[in-house]
Amino acid sequence: MLKLILLIVVSFYVGGCTARSSSLAKANTKIEPCSLLTKEEAAAALNGNIEVSLTADPRTCGYSLVAPGSANTARYASIVVVVVTPDSPDFQKFGSSQDERTDAKPIAGVGDKAVLFMSKVSPDKGAKAMHVLKGNLYLGIGMSTSTPPVSEDVLKSLAVKAVSRLP
Repeated sequence: MLKLILLIVVSFYVGGCTARSSSLAKANTKIEPCSLLTKEEAAAALNGNIEVSLTADPRTCGYSLVAPGSANTARYASIVVVVVTPDSPDFQKFGSSQDERTDAKPIAGVGDKAVLFMSKVSPDKGAKAMHVLKGNLYLGIGMSTSTPPVSEDVLKSLAVKAVSRLP
């Protein structure tokens, strides 16, 4: 359930995860979102065994704790990475959210520009997401866990690693 909530949150921040045109799909064949973070990096951030899940959207990759039959049965956590290219209508939405309940703050030291999104009411609970602009594209990274808080430092560290692997 929490994984679904995170996917919705990141989708909202990024402006939608549906490929808008065939040119967008072609543009993303060069950037595999699952190559931006390793399984080991995601496992360390989520503190457990994970599985990597591809979605129907070629711009998106998800990393989720493996719950059934593992030590993670009572805990849920996931990371979602979305790559947005300039030919996507979503590109113009970098760094913005239309949700009044979401606070955005600039983050230094990641890409050309980065913005962190979190709840205004409960910034230490629930999901956090970050938009990172690098050159002519940006990526969205979101993290959610059933054992808050989501660490801003961990999210920033993941973003730095992912950005370093962009072309």
